[in-house]
Amino acid sequence: MTRGRYPEKAIKKAQETAEERGLVRHYAHTPGRLCDFSIVGPAGLAEIRMKPMRHIRCTPKWLEREAAEDLAALNMYPSSPQISRELWISSPAYFRRYFRVCDTGLIELAPDGQLLPVGSPATGPRRSRAGAPAVPATPGSPELPVPGSPAAASPGLESPAPSPSPTPDPVSPVNVSPAPVHPAEGTPSKRSVHT
Repeated sequence: MTRGRYPEKAIKKAQETAEERGLVRHYAHTPGRLCDFSIVGPAGLAEIRMKPMRHIRCTPKWLEREAAEDLAALNMYPSSPQISRELWISSPAYFRRYFRVCDTGLIELAPDGQLLPVGSPATGPRRSRAGAPAVPATPGSPELPVPGSPAAASPGLESPAPSPSPTPDPVSPVNVSPAPVHPAEGTPSKRSVHT
């Protein structure tokens, strides 16, 4: 299905991380396999596919183009809150990054399968090699809630988009005005006139 060697060493190195999340079951190395192993835990099932890469410092959009065949194999599994489809990429030195495959794209995960917090170095803006403007990170998607929200209760799994409640929560009006900013002593302000 995919070109290149079977990532046997990368899978062995990832074994310890996978065992921390639950029971690990390896698939036979046969042509047409969809995943390399699965993790069965109390939160659900994670289907994992390993991809060795020369460079792992990349944006999710770039990875979607580079790993199109691997993502097509993972998309054979249904999209549901109980099944997490994950692509783990590994560098030649066996450093790894973890991504969940959602219907709208890729979301980066921590090694334990949780969403990375917004503002962490992995989810922050990245610069491209050619000096193009930074690419903003995606804080969440319709399949996954933003970390810290009430919908993020089930760890490590996709959850459907919350349905709108029939009665909105009461909100009290608040008048917020910016506080005046005074220049520090000895600093000229725009209003002062110097002679």
